[in-house]
Amino acid sequence: MSNIRIFFSESLSLNLSSSLAKPQSHYLTKVMRVKIGENFSLFNKNGEWLAKIDNINNGKVEFSIQEQLRKKENPLDIWLAFSPIKSNYSNFMIQKATELGVTKFFPIIFDRSIVRKINSERLEKIIVEATEQSNRINPPSLEKIHNLKTFLEKK
Repeated sequence: MSNIRIFFSESLSLNLSSSLAKPQSHYLTKVMRVKIGENFSLFNKNGEWLAKIDNINNGKVEFSIQEQLRKKENPLDIWLAFSPIKSNYSNFMIQKATELGVTKFFPIIFDRSIVRKINSERLEKIIVEATEQSNRINPPSLEKIHNLKTFLEKK
C-alpha cells in the first residue's frame, strides 16, 4: 500500500486521538478504501506523524497517533510574486510552484492586469493537495492581493 498523506491543521503529538474532517474522511474511506486498523500519515508545519485508524463512525475517521516520522522542515524562503491569470493556468502554476518549493505566494495587480480577483479558497486547496503530493511538510502561504506599489513598499 502506498503512503497516504493528509494535511492536518491542528496540533499533532504522540498518543493524540482525534477525528478527521468529513472531506478528508471521505477521501480515506471512499477513495483510498482504508479500513480500521490501517495506517496513514498526517502532517502539518510541525512535522509528520504515523496515524492508525481506530474507528469509522458516521463517515468520520477517528485516529490515534503512533509515532513521529519526520520533524519540521527548515525551508529556504522562496517567494513567487505573480499577476493573476485565468483560473486553470493559475491553478497549474500554484500546484507546480508548490511542488518546486515556493514558501510564499504574492498575487500582484499590475496596471494592465486583466484578471483582478483570485479564488483564495480554491488556491489554498490546491496548495494543500500539492504539498501532500510532493512529500513536503510546510504548505506555502498565500498572501493577500496587492498592487505593485504596495508590494514594493512592504517588501
